[in-house]
Amino acid sequence: MVTSTNSHPRRQRRRQFLQSAAGAAGGLGTVLALRQAPALAQTRELTFLTVASFVPDTDKELKRQFEEWGKQNKVKVRLDIIAHLQLQTKKAAEVQAKSGHDLTALGPGLGDAALYYDYLVDLADLAGDVGPKNGGWLRPDDYLIRGKWTLLPWWQPPFPMAIRTDILKKLDETPPDTWEDWLRVGKKAKAIGHPFGTAMGHSGDANTTLLSILWSYGGSYVAKDGQTVTINSPETREAMEFVKRLYTEAMDPEVLAWDDASNNRCLNAGKCFAIHNPISAYESAKKDQVVVPGTKQPIAEVIDHVNTPRGPKGRYATTGFWCVGIWNFSKNVDAAKDFLRFHFQPDNQARWVEAGHGFNMPFLNNLTNHPVYKSDPQYRNIPDVAKVTVPPSWPGPTTAASQQVCDLYIIPDMFAQYATGRMTLDQAIAWGEKEISAIYSKRRG
Repeated sequence: MVTSTNSHPRRQRRRQFLQSAAGAAGGLGTVLALRQAPALAQTRELTFLTVASFVPDTDKELKRQFEEWGKQNKVKVRLDIIAHLQLQTKKAAEVQAKSGHDLTALGPGLGDAALYYDYLVDLADLAGDVGPKNGGWLRPDDYLIRGKWTLLPWWQPPFPMAIRTDILKKLDETPPDTWEDWLRVGKKAKAIGHPFGTAMGHSGDANTTLLSILWSYGGSYVAKDGQTVTINSPETREAMEFVKRLYTEAMDPEVLAWDDASNNRCLNAGKCFAIHNPISAYESAKKDQVVVPGTKQPIAEVIDHVNTPRGPKGRYATTGFWCVGIWNFSKNVDAAKDFLRFHFQPDNQARWVEAGHGFNMPFLNNLTNHPVYKSDPQYRNIPDVAKVTVPPSWPGPTTAASQQVCDLYIIPDMFAQYATGRMTLDQAIAWGEKEISAIYSKRRG
């Protein structure tokens, strides 16, 4: 028989209960005092991987907001900013290790969320919360991956056309509106040493401009069903014939090797008369006080931005659809969601857009009316371009296959092979059709 050493068991149990209750009340009091959920209080560090903006003040404002949120919630934060070309490798490594940052930039296409669908947190609750507070999402159906919000659409740099007004005046021309007009004026500008510039190699800008032209001529590479490859069409042929003329008559061969900063450099060096690009070249010209070669005139004073060109079948554009997601192997999912809810508050979004001088346009209706777009005449067309901007997979849905078409630069290679004479028109289209069909047959959704 075992004898208890506690001579007052009932009194001891009562004392233990009171101590436990007091501890619980103290813990609740701490949470209420901090005004944060226990998950946030327990988070030691929240990490965010993103890409460097072409307008650095954008990154500074993001960092300020991240640190402000961290201070309010007593959470250590770390924002890691890398070159956008490094992002693919970094994301793949984190998924392989199932370890890394909590929050990650996704892009430059929505297809990232399809490639990493199984590793991303469903953000439907966040999308439903922050969207209405900002006037709703611009094109909400475009952002769903397999019917789910595996990302939050974050920002896009709309692609107007940047043009040298002093050169236009020399040519006795007005700003072109159609792609055919740009070819006609571009041919005259090249004759006086100022070619038109758009990338035709392995760069995001090449995907953007050539897809814009393809759609404007009525072509596409995949149907609305997301399965049927449609690149072999009369409309594609017409678009490719146009680009061949644009390349041979209005551009320099160097565009085949351009990266995403080359057209900015060409415009600001005084060589290119026009580029299809966001406003980053103009912003850097102002910041660096670049002058027109041989003069003291700031080149920014003779740069204007007009709407993205129209083709025979309409005005279309695309761009890098930059999004943000949360890895489902993160140990700080609740904290990551809380920061995104903070960042997407209307006031914070407004400050972030202002810091970027309109370069980083959110996918939110109210932000198209931000005062920044009226603060400088050069920003006036950005909201209009955003309204005709569609995902790179258009008219099909965003899938892992559509992302791979962009990542492998199938469209730029197809156009370049014909424009340079390396292939006939039939050969180039047949090559593109074979490559795209192979991708879609391997990746169904």
